[in-house]
Amino acid sequence: IGCTILGTTPPFEILWTEVAMGASVSLAQGFVYAGTKNPVIATIGDSTFFHAGLPGLVNAIQHGANLTLIIMDNGWTSMTGMQVNPGTMQEAQHSPQRAWHQIDIEKVVRGLGVEQLSVVAPCDLAGMTDAMAASMQQEGTSVVLARRECAIQAGRRKIRYGTVVFDAEKCTSCKLCINQAGCPAIDYTDGKISVDPAQCNGCSICTQICRFGALKMA
Repeated sequence: IGCTILGTTPPFEILWTEVAMGASVSLAQGFVYAGTKNPVIATIGDSTFFHAGLPGLVNAIQHGANLTLIIMDNGWTSMTGMQVNPGTMQEAQHSPQRAWHQIDIEKVVRGLGVEQLSVVAPCDLAGMTDAMAASMQQEGTSVVLARRECAIQAGRRKIRYGTVVFDAEKCTSCKLCINQAGCPAIDYTDGKISVDPAQCNGCSICTQICRFGALKMA
C-alpha cells in the first residue's frame, strides 16, 4: 500500500494486483497453486515485511512455493510518515523508555532457510536485473532484498549520492529517461529535457538509461 504501489502507475505498470498490507507473498502463493506458469513475483516493503509479511514467507518456504519475493528495504516506514521500523538504522532506534535494536532483514531471511537470496542496490540496474533473472529461474522460494534508503528521508539528512550532469548537445529528446525512470527531477518542456538539481539525489538511474551520454555522473 506504500511506495511499492507506485509500480502500478506509468511508466512502470508492473504490478497486476494490490489487495492489502502484507498480502503479496501469500497472494503470490495462490497464483502458484492456481497453476500460473509465468514466474510469480511478489513485492513488499521493509516495514510491511516485519508487520505482516513474515507469516506468508514462512508458509512459502515450508511448502516450497515457486515464487520470488522482492523486499524493498528503504529503512523507514515511509507510507505513514517516516516512523522507524525494526530494520531502521541503529542510530535512529533509541527511545527514552528503552533501547530498540535494529533487526537485519538479510539475517532474518537467511535464518528462515532461504537459500536463494540476493542483496542488491536497486539503483544498480544491471545488478538488479541479474538478481531478478537468477531468482526467477530458481525452483522454490527465492528472495531479492533491494536496499536503498528512502530518497525523501535521505534528502532530509542532506545525503546525495552524486551529481547528474546534463549535456544538452548530446540529448536527442528521445525521452527514454522519462519513459523508463519516471523520475520527478527530469522534465520535458517545449521539446527539451532538463534536470532539476533540487529534486535529484544522484541515484544515477537516468545515466544508466541514457543511450547517448547526455546524462552522466559528475
